[in-house]
Amino acid sequence: MKRKFRIIAALLAAAFLLASAVPSAAAQGLQNAAPLRFNDDGKFTILQFADCQDDILPRRAMLRMMGEAMDVYRPDLVVFTGDNIGGGNNPGYLLTAQAIKAVTAPVAARGIPFAVVFGNHDHESNVAEEVQLSVYQSVPGCLACDPEPELYGCANYNLPVLSSDVSKTAFNLWFFDSNEYDPNGGYDWVHDDQVAWYIRTSDALAAHNGGKVPSLAFQHICPPETYQLLESVPAGTPGSRSRFGGNWALSLDTSKAQGTILEWPCPSDTVSSQFAAFVSQGDVLGVAVGHDHINDFVGTYHGVDIIQTPGITYQSYGDDSVRGFRVITLDERNPWSYETQTPTFFDLFGTGPDAQFINTFEGSEFAAFLPGVSDMIVGLIRFYQTLISMF
Repeated sequence: MKRKFRIIAALLAAAFLLASAVPSAAAQGLQNAAPLRFNDDGKFTILQFADCQDDILPRRAMLRMMGEAMDVYRPDLVVFTGDNIGGGNNPGYLLTAQAIKAVTAPVAARGIPFAVVFGNHDHESNVAEEVQLSVYQSVPGCLACDPEPELYGCANYNLPVLSSDVSKTAFNLWFFDSNEYDPNGGYDWVHDDQVAWYIRTSDALAAHNGGKVPSLAFQHICPPETYQLLESVPAGTPGSRSRFGGNWALSLDTSKAQGTILEWPCPSDTVSSQFAAFVSQGDVLGVAVGHDHINDFVGTYHGVDIIQTPGITYQSYGDDSVRGFRVITLDERNPWSYETQTPTFFDLFGTGPDAQFINTFEGSEFAAFLPGVSDMIVGLIRFYQTLISMF
């Protein structure tokens, strides 16, 4: 037994030493956080929650879905990809801080590490992102940080994932602030200094690791290159839209992308240098985004995947056919690929009367004020279902 403990202690010590040597923007201020690593089976699972966009009393259906998702898929990391709170509904520090703690509570209660990026609505609380970040960092398990505050935005960082034997960096995770609004109209973009930081850190990781480190990126707003995944149609086609040098239908080009698209993608009008840098560096497998609540697809452009995740929100707009979350599974034996799926509420809970009640009633604002009533009714429905099944 003592030998076993010595081996475990040696592995943990090696992990901390390796993590401290790896170029990581998240090293600052996280000395007490255990390094991310692949499990003994070689797998690493990420849950992405996009657009929670809720307030101090989050919709119970969303919280229930988040909790069930973590219990079922047992992630190694949860990523909140922006519009984590409905900033306009939470003006001022006290309401903003309470909203952040309420939305992250299901993750903190399970002791699962989590990362955060900001979205455009997070800016609307009139509380600086740097202050919001400090609130996230007060929640147990938060790995988000802002190691280079001079960069545009807040919380541009990376998290290396060590191999299962902690001998090397087997994977890397990038986190970008896609910022808020363009003063000239539309949405902001990932700026050149952020891209320069990515290139510099990517090169350092490659030098340290003896080659490119496979990675995924996470941010809120989709890149303009998302339009390249749409079906190209002639100008003047009814219902089409002209952007970024093409004319597009609201449908996916199935030779490039698969999934569901129910609304027009809403990137910045400015084409950032970010995506071209991903292509040039050759280490980013894909960029996972949110922002467009009712789109759920994955497509490839110039060898880089655009991973559009639907919103999990009930307070803001959504669609039951896609409302859910993304599961990403990495395998250190094949680190240059990944598996992903987007379960919905009904995939988790089924389509029975109890699930329909939870989705409808707990998806409303009233359930937050009547938690006991909701639980009682769900219990009665399930009891009745059990009785029916016996006869």
